[in-house]
Amino acid sequence: MTDAKKKSEQVDIKPRRMDFDTKVPMDTFACNNNSLISTFFYALSALFPDGERFFIHSVRNYRADIKDEKLKEQIRGFIGQEAHHGVSHEALNQAITDMGFPLDRIVGKLHKRVEFLKKFSRERQLALTVAMEHFTASLAEFLLKNPDILDEADPTIRNMLLWHAVEEIEHKAVAFDVFREHVDDEFMRKRVMVISMISLFSRLAVYQFWLLRSQRHFPSWREWKEAYTFFWGKKGVLRDNIKGLAKFFRTGFHPWDIDQNYLIEDWEKRFPEIASLQVN
Repeated sequence: MTDAKKKSEQVDIKPRRMDFDTKVPMDTFACNNNSLISTFFYALSALFPDGERFFIHSVRNYRADIKDEKLKEQIRGFIGQEAHHGVSHEALNQAITDMGFPLDRIVGKLHKRVEFLKKFSRERQLALTVAMEHFTASLAEFLLKNPDILDEADPTIRNMLLWHAVEEIEHKAVAFDVFREHVDDEFMRKRVMVISMISLFSRLAVYQFWLLRSQRHFPSWREWKEAYTFFWGKKGVLRDNIKGLAKFFRTGFHPWDIDQNYLIEDWEKRFPEIASLQVN
């Protein structure tokens, strides 16, 4: 058994039901008072509920084939976490919609997209989930290493993103382990990652345009500069994410080749204000 596989089996995947207050009024552009940064996270949030239900579906496709009891246990944890993520982001999406943003339009488009994706082979569906889980784990790593970048975001959005980040790292290898055991096609894994990232960022750009147009807002020069630094600067979110994505293309790669465990071991002590929102 590889060291990465051992690390994967040692992770405790614990679904946590949270009580985020999405009823508190937010600023129109609630992330850093910047329309480009805000609409990026609004669009991303709109994708989560249906996207994560698709991830659950793609792993469940293999439920009858899985014999390993530890992997079965981790799949249950994965499903529980993804289900809670969907519920929490639906509440946030409703709050953003209530401010006048057409997130329902994005959700409708994604719903049709998911139904289309379900027509692919179960191998392709799982490969897509593996790719997206790696993207979110890379994003989660950055947020947990640099939580200060969310200091100027709405507290509910900040807390939800950091909680989500912890759980994304906890279950980052579940779909991958199912893929490795039952598909193990390196060419498919790498090819689907390229396709999925092109599709994701193209769609996010279109969705951001819709959201900005709904407010009749054209970003100022200051907003463009701040957003460029936030995403692509020396400590930029997406610049860092690309480093994580590059590691995915190593033949024989496993998610736990990237040690992110130190970011989640004592997260409740690092973020007690978020831990206190857990519902027993």
